[in-house]
Amino acid sequence: MKAARKMNIGFWIPKKDQCNLCAAYAFGNCEEEEYVTHLRRKEEARAEKTKDKRSCEDDSTVLVVCMDLQVVLLAPSLLANASYFKTKLCCHNFTLYDLARHDVSCYFWDETRGDVSSNCFASCICDFISNVIASQAVDTVILYSDGCGYQNRNVTLSNSLLHLAMTKQLTIYQKFLEKGHTFMEVDSVHSAIERKLRGRQIYWPADYIEVMESARTTKAPYVVKNLDYSFFKDFSGLKYYRSIRPGNSVGEPQVTYIRALLYTADGQISYKLHLSDSWSPLPRRPNRGGAAPLTQLYTQLRPIKLTKFRDLQQLKHVIPREYHEFYNSLPHQ
Repeated sequence: MKAARKMNIGFWIPKKDQCNLCAAYAFGNCEEEEYVTHLRRKEEARAEKTKDKRSCEDDSTVLVVCMDLQVVLLAPSLLANASYFKTKLCCHNFTLYDLARHDVSCYFWDETRGDVSSNCFASCICDFISNVIASQAVDTVILYSDGCGYQNRNVTLSNSLLHLAMTKQLTIYQKFLEKGHTFMEVDSVHSAIERKLRGRQIYWPADYIEVMESARTTKAPYVVKNLDYSFFKDFSGLKYYRSIRPGNSVGEPQVTYIRALLYTADGQISYKLHLSDSWSPLPRRPNRGGAAPLTQLYTQLRPIKLTKFRDLQQLKHVIPREYHEFYNSLPHQ
């Protein structure tokens, strides 16, 4: 270390977002009891994930997956300063990572093909699980994610996972990491993609697919699924449970209190408010006739706002001509 200091050499410390509650406690703006409870939940979640990771490595019938949505990707993404104050096409990459086999699937779509609603995420998750169990003997699925409501912790996704558990005879667990401490293996996928994007100009959404497919060099390449609007299913017709709230009255636990959900082939959903708790059934009667045929969520491309369409048209002069037709053909209001 002394030699390093003499040579003016330092170690780069990677940037890491701080947990809001931990930062508040450091400045004396958080009660000791709340902070201690927060740390206990963090350690419980980490220990639970480590235990499940070992179980899937030892037992091939157990599938453990972590999943997350990458930050919004914009198309085009250019070096030309003409693009700085223009709205662009939003692209989404929802990634699922198999912890035992290290297989990665990236579900990619732009805003004309889908939004970021619970139906879109449920479509991706159910498709991933269905593809895995079609080729492997799996009877237990464990999903790890953050607790984002519209993405991971909502009645639409719960009904879709219960439907999958019943039709495929699976046991499915959903477990949520503590807010502010949600680092997972899937985050390394997004980091690899971001490194590959450095200095790279993106002229249209398909350029992102090329980057994703070449981002991993040490293991099997990431599987990238370029989704069309017809891929997404509408799960709102599934009415097994009308709510996944563990309480019924004012002052009783809210959905955000849930730390784990269990879906069984007999059509039941159970929950935990702490990962160390025993399973408790949701306090409401499931609807045995809650199944309905799944329909497509969209019947056509989704139009973008006219202001965004005009901004994209104005950017064509700094984009190669072969991409102009794509932007000309975008549906708009």
